[in-house]
Amino acid sequence: MFKDLKDFLPNSTLEYDICIIGSGPAGISLAKQLLGTKFKIAILESGGIEPEDEYQDLNEGENSGPSYLSLYSSRLRCFGGAGKLWAGVCAPFKDDEFNKKPYIELSGWPISFNDLETYYKKAAKLLGISFEKFYDKTLIGDTFKEMSFREFNRDNSLLSANVFQISSSKDRDLAEKFKTEFKTSVNAHVIFHSTVTELNLSSSGTRIESVSVADLNGNKSNIKSKIFILACGALENPRILLMSNKSNKKGIGNDNGLVGACFMSHPGIMNVAEIYKTSSNYCVSQDGSNIKHKVVFEISSKERFKQKTLRHSLSIKPNKTLLEKPSFKNTNLIDRVACFFKRDHEFSPKKWSLDIGLEQPPRLSNKLLLDKSKDNLGMPKINMYWDDISEIEKDTVTKTTKTMARELGILGTGRIKFKDELLSGESYKIDDPINHHIGTTRMSDSSKTGVVDKNCKVFGISNLYIAGSSVFATSSIVNPTYTIVALSIRLGEYIKNIKL
Repeated sequence: MFKDLKDFLPNSTLEYDICIIGSGPAGISLAKQLLGTKFKIAILESGGIEPEDEYQDLNEGENSGPSYLSLYSSRLRCFGGAGKLWAGVCAPFKDDEFNKKPYIELSGWPISFNDLETYYKKAAKLLGISFEKFYDKTLIGDTFKEMSFREFNRDNSLLSANVFQISSSKDRDLAEKFKTEFKTSVNAHVIFHSTVTELNLSSSGTRIESVSVADLNGNKSNIKSKIFILACGALENPRILLMSNKSNKKGIGNDNGLVGACFMSHPGIMNVAEIYKTSSNYCVSQDGSNIKHKVVFEISSKERFKQKTLRHSLSIKPNKTLLEKPSFKNTNLIDRVACFFKRDHEFSPKKWSLDIGLEQPPRLSNKLLLDKSKDNLGMPKINMYWDDISEIEKDTVTKTTKTMARELGILGTGRIKFKDELLSGESYKIDDPINHHIGTTRMSDSSKTGVVDKNCKVFGISNLYIAGSSVFATSSIVNPTYTIVALSIRLGEYIKNIKL
């Protein structure tokens, strides 16, 4: 059922069994597991059904670090949240990513790929894609880029190809997809314009008694519940924890100073190198409009471990014009023109540009804090310190480019030249175009290295859980939403079996 905070009496206390804070992909996929159960559920949404400027303004904050993150426009306060910004690109983590790596501090998860595989399959069904297709190597070679570099698809290649699927616009916005179910639900209330201003601790300090909520028109209420789940994203989850429990100035779950720490995204390093293909040019099919997947290259896991690098994506883009000063020694002009007039075909160019998308390692210095300035509800704004690209990230860029050059050399099909922008360091000065917010309430097997345990429960608080990419221990290179949905389904099923 849809409600609004203004529908309730001022300063009233509302009682539920389970309170989910946030209606983005994490909150909705979790709540979906609880619809139709015996539990009375509240889903609190800071904004309305659609984005509203005055509530969107609550996202404003400060950047104090050298790298810039758009705190305002990279997330939405409305029903569906960031699910309305997501392009639907899906891929699972690799199984080795859950393991600790000696060359990456704070790496490793307290769960394994096997713990998540069942939920990846359920998430795929929810998003209208196929889990099995991620491992179907016959899909490699369908697109223009893959056909132009088809030589990489060989046994013992230094490179590997990963399949990404695209969830359709109908399936990717879970709030819209299940809107009718939530609107007509008898056991779940979606309460709009309910911005959480504080988590209220019990006298013992070991559980949450209630949350205080408010709207921008002066309406306020308290929500009492047996279980609370923060599902507001990797910027808002730590903000709510830090601005609660004002008596100790640390917030909640922050005894070891890890709330807000280890922020990660997927920086795109542009203008890395130019690729010169020396193999014979050929005519290949253009990308079909019905292709619902894409393939991304990276160096193989074996090479990655050997060279001690992070995960990454090698983004290859053609520099092409149909009649670009053809060399008659190795190019047939007639073939170029003939290819141009073939329907859905294109001549593969000699020159390509290389950009690299990066996994970021968890770094304590990349940290979200509370700013001195306040928002329109009187709550502290976010202050984000996002540091420069680290040495292991730079090392990953150079080593993976050299490995790709090695592969081309082994095959005799091309060579690579670093661009001046990379050599001068200019390529490493970034604003985040990806806006994947990851980390800040990380999962671990100990409160000394994390904020939540393997079941996403906040250490030291018996009834507070966190859903979403803020619990990711590492960032991978894949778009986070698919894993967010899988983890949220897992959490939903876990909570469903708790005796309240």
